[in-house]
Amino acid sequence: MDSSDHDGIKRDISITVTDIFDSFEEENNRLPTMEEFRTIFSSHAEQYIGPMDELAVEGIHQTLDKHQYREQKLWRAATELESEQRCLRSD
Repeated sequence: MDSSDHDGIKRDISITVTDIFDSFEEENNRLPTMEEFRTIFSSHAEQYIGPMDELAVEGIHQTLDKHQYREQKLWRAATELESEQRCLRSD
């Protein structure tokens, strides 16, 4: 994955990650645990990855590979943004 692709994904999901932290902190007076964050974010992940039927081009194996590749890139960016939010809010 090149850095511009990674940066674009981070830019696209940064508002979602910030909103998750803001909402959770407001409702619970604490930051979400890593598990809580990932559970909440997973409900948003599909809109960024895209449905499987749109990825189907040349068969099921390639479709799964493409889906997994997009999912890996998304979660790598989400993990970095989660870490950044924890650092910003711990001060």
